[in-house]
Amino acid sequence: MEHSEELLKSFANRIARAAVSEDAAQVARLLLVSGLLGGTADLIPDQSPTNTSGDRNRENDSLAALATGDQVRIWERTKGSGKNYFVRRKELFDEWHFWADVDRIEPKSVKRRVILIGESAARGMLYDPLFTPAMVLETILQSQFGKDEIEVIDLARINLEFTVKELAISALTLNPDLVIIFAGNNWGVSSPDPLEVVQMDAVLPRQGVAGVKRLAEAQVARNASAIVNDVAAIYGSKKVPLVWIIPEFNLRDWREPITYAPYLLGGLNREWTATYEEAQSALNDGNLGRAAELAEKMVEIDGGICVAGFYILAERSRRHQDLEAMRRFLELARDAVIWDTSRITVPRSHSVVQETLRNEASKYKNQLVDLPRLFKEYLKGDIPGRSLFLDYCHMSAEGIRIAMAAAASCALRSLKGVEVPWQSLMEGCVSPTSEVEADASFLAAIHNAHWSHSYETVHYYCLRSLQLSPHIAQRMINYIDIQARRITPPLMCQAAEQIVNLGSPMMARYLFPRSPQLLDRVLMDAIVDALKVVGIDARERLDRIRRDEHTAAAGDINLLDYYYCSSAGQTQEMEWARPRPDEAVPLKEAHYYRAYGPYSRFVFVGEAGRPLQLCLTCRLPKFARSEGAAAVEVNGERLAQILVDRNWATWEIGVAGEFVCNGMNEIVVRWPTPEFASDEAFEDIMENMFKGKIPEFYHIFGEIHSFTVSDGWKNPTTGPYEQPKQSYSQTHQ
Repeated sequence: MEHSEELLKSFANRIARAAVSEDAAQVARLLLVSGLLGGTADLIPDQSPTNTSGDRNRENDSLAALATGDQVRIWERTKGSGKNYFVRRKELFDEWHFWADVDRIEPKSVKRRVILIGESAARGMLYDPLFTPAMVLETILQSQFGKDEIEVIDLARINLEFTVKELAISALTLNPDLVIIFAGNNWGVSSPDPLEVVQMDAVLPRQGVAGVKRLAEAQVARNASAIVNDVAAIYGSKKVPLVWIIPEFNLRDWREPITYAPYLLGGLNREWTATYEEAQSALNDGNLGRAAELAEKMVEIDGGICVAGFYILAERSRRHQDLEAMRRFLELARDAVIWDTSRITVPRSHSVVQETLRNEASKYKNQLVDLPRLFKEYLKGDIPGRSLFLDYCHMSAEGIRIAMAAAASCALRSLKGVEVPWQSLMEGCVSPTSEVEADASFLAAIHNAHWSHSYETVHYYCLRSLQLSPHIAQRMINYIDIQARRITPPLMCQAAEQIVNLGSPMMARYLFPRSPQLLDRVLMDAIVDALKVVGIDARERLDRIRRDEHTAAAGDINLLDYYYCSSAGQTQEMEWARPRPDEAVPLKEAHYYRAYGPYSRFVFVGEAGRPLQLCLTCRLPKFARSEGAAAVEVNGERLAQILVDRNWATWEIGVAGEFVCNGMNEIVVRWPTPEFASDEAFEDIMENMFKGKIPEFYHIFGEIHSFTVSDGWKNPTTGPYEQPKQSYSQTHQ
C-alpha cells in the first residue's frame, strides 16, 4: 500500500490542477472524496481502508441479527399449524428463477440438516433443475445415514456475489447441522471506494496498469478475507461445522479473448504490438523457441496484465508436453485481467481468492474441499478441461460428482466421526440421464458460443449432444430457425413454440431468458456441421432463411447492430452494443463503436453478383494522430482508402457484385497507426474514476458512428468510392 504522505501529495496536486482549471464541479467532487465537504471518511485513515472499530461493531451486530431473523433471501418465515416454516416471498417473484425451485422450507425435524450455499457452479448451471450438486450430495449422504436420517437444503443462487456472507449467516435460522459454502467465482474487483481511487491516482502514473492490478488483487484479497472471517467467526460461536469448497477453472479449454495491451508506461504499446505480431507469426510457423522468447518479452513489457504472452508460453509448453509449466502459464493468464473493470469477463476463481480461502479457513479449523488440488489428483496431474467443465467454471456431471463426493466425505467426518474416502463415495453417486446430458451439452454449445469461444469447442458440444440423444436434432433445427430469422421475435415464432412444447425445464430455464437472438456465425456453423455428421443436412435451410431475411435486398443492414457485430469475433468492440438488463447502469458511456486494435471486422449476409453500397461515418479518437489513411476491404479485396481525422465524416463506398459472395461476407476497416499518448490517457482515466465513470484503459484506434450496407441496385454509386459526403466537427458528438 502507498504511504499516506505520497497519497496526500498526489491528491493535493490533483485538487490544485482542478482549481486552476476553473472546473468547479471537479473541485467539488475531489473535496467530497477527501471528506472536506462532509459525507465521506477522511482521505487518509491511520492504517488501512478498513472500518473503524465503531463501524465494525455495528456491522458485527447487524450480521449477528441475521442469524436469528425471519428471512433467508427469497424465503420468509411464516407461522402456520403451530409450526414455523419458510415460504418464497411473492414480491421477489422475479428472483425465483435464480434459486432452487422450492416453494417451502420445512421446520427442522429429527433429520440431520445440511445446507449447500453457493454461486451458479453450486446451482448446477445448465443442468438445473433436473440434476444439481445438492441432489448429488443428498443422495450420497442418504446412502451413508439412511434416507430418513438426513436432508440437504439447496441455497445456491445464480449470480451470487459478495452477499454470500449475508446469505450464509441468515441460513443459521434454518438450524443446520452443517453448512457447505461453494463460492469464489464471483469475487472479482468491486467498485473502488474513495481511498482506493486515491491510491490508483498515486500508482497509475508511476507503475502503470501493472500497479492497478496489484491494487485490484489486494482489494479482492481483503474482500475474500472479510467474508471468510465474518462467516467463520459467527459459525464458530454457534458451534455449527463449516465446509468451504474452493472453485477451480477450466484451464485447458477456456481462452480469454486476446486484446492489445492497455496504455503502457513510456509509450511501449508500439513495441508490445510489434513483438506480439512477431511472436504469433513464429508460433504459427512452428518456431517455438523464438515464439517463447518474444512472449517472455511481451510479459516483461506489460508486467503480466495481458493474456496474449501467457497463452503463447502455455502453447509452447503444451507442445513440449510440460504440463506443470503449461498449468502455471494458464493460471497466470486466468489472473492477468483481474484489474480490468472496463469490460465483461467470465466468472473465475483467481489465485488470490483460492489462497485466501485456504489461509483464512484454516485459521478457524474449517474443513476445505480444494478443487484445484482435488481435480489435479483425480486427473493424475493433468490440467482440468471439458471432462470436468461445461464452460469456464460450471462443472460437468463428472466434476459435480467429484466435488460433492469430497464434500460428503467432510460431512461424514463432522457428523458421524468416520473417515470415508471421497473416491469410494462416488460409486453411489446419482448421474443424469442421457437426455439430460444431451440438453446440457446443447446449452453448453450455445453458452460457449455466446461467450466467443472457439468453433472447435462449440462443435464438440453440439456433436456430443446429438450422440447422447437423437431427440436433440429437432431442437437444433428449431434453434436455427429462431436465430436465423430477424423479423420474428424469438418467442413469437413456431420454432420456439415447438421447443417449449417438448417440455424440457432446462431449456425453459436457460435457453430463452439467456440466449439472445444473434446472427451466431460460429454457433450456426457448428450446429449445421454436427447435424451433417449424423446424416441431417440443415445447411440449405439456414442459407435460405438468411438469404430471405438478411441480405441487402431485404433492407439496409446496420453492421453496428448487436445482432451482427456480435458475430465478428471482436468481443471488446461489441461490448458497447450489448443489450443490458439494467439500462440505468451501462457498461460504458460510449454511444458508438470503438476499435481497440489496428483493424475492425464486420460480417453480413450477401448474394453473389449483387452490388452493394457501404455508408461509413467514422473518425480518429482524441489521443490518435491528427489524421491518417484508413482502408476498407471486402472479402480480402481493398476497395477504398480514405483520409480520416478527429472530426466525424461520412464516406459512401461502392462494392461491385463480383466482390460479393453467397452467404457470409466480411468487411475489414484498417486504421492508421496511432500515437500512444499514455500520460494523457492516464490523466483521462483518473478524471473518469473521480467522476465515478468507467475508465478507458485501452487505446482506441478508430471510432465509428454508423456503418450500413444497402442494395447497390437500388442506391448505385458512380465508382468504387466517393469523397466524404458530409463532415461534422468534433463538437457534434
